[in-house]
Amino acid sequence: MIEHLILGVFLVVPLLIVAFLFSDELWQEHRLLHDMRPAQLKPRRIDWRHPLRRSRHRL
Repeated sequence: MIEHLILGVFLVVPLLIVAFLFSDELWQEHRLLHDMRPAQLKPRRIDWRHPLRRSRHRL
């Protein structure tokens, strides 16, 4: 019984820490987007292509 409790603590506590850190990062990003961007502008699309392909596309 006590082993289950210890195992549960070692599994749950790191998950709570990661969730807290990730939620803080998401909240900061959300606040930054709403503070700096006017309502009319669309969000920019991220170009995931390789840098060489991006530069070749511009030529």
